[in-house]
Amino acid sequence: MDVLSGVRDIWFKLAASTLLVFAATCSGSAEDKLTGGPTPSPPGAAAHFVELKDGDTVPTKVTVRFGLREMGVAPAGLDRPNSGHHHLLIDTDLPPLNEPIPNDFNHLHFGAGQTEAQVTLKPGPHTLQLLLGDKDHIPHSPPVMSPRIRVIASDATTSPQVAAASVKKRRHAQARQPQLSFFCCLSQILRRSGWRARRRCSPPPTR
Repeated sequence: MDVLSGVRDIWFKLAASTLLVFAATCSGSAEDKLTGGPTPSPPGAAAHFVELKDGDTVPTKVTVRFGLREMGVAPAGLDRPNSGHHHLLIDTDLPPLNEPIPNDFNHLHFGAGQTEAQVTLKPGPHTLQLLLGDKDHIPHSPPVMSPRIRVIASDATTSPQVAAASVKKRRHAQARQPQLSFFCCLSQILRRSGWRARRRCSPPPTR
């Protein structure tokens, strides 16, 4: 009985492992079969955000920079192999991948070949995702996109560029302060000395 019980346990473990491997294989196959329009994309192509990560807190007016691997950026309408232009999806799911990407407040087009843009967000949580489109604004096959990230927009947040400029301005003002103080004191001394000299050299009043 102990031998049969041990064999049965081993058989169940092997069956469970086989099912897990099969499920992972099916999941990977489903991702590999994700297709878009008629324009092919090269292996390994992917879009990504530059200096922006999932969970970041950003100002309501934020500069979003677009990154791209294994492909180039080209304006809409230009038929160039292994290239496309960026679309920024805000607070929305992926559109149909075999049709032109919609053009509205949730689907921002950058058909001139831009690689960054200043975006205004309402205070609160938002989702962002990049999706590359071909010359006709249709996603490639397989689609070239970034993972969808979540950010929090806040009025109280200062962008790194603005913060750096503020620090530089403050340091410059502090460096000039001793010099200005010296000239102010010197000016006061000269002004007082000149006034006293004029008083001594002025003739006495006539009666």
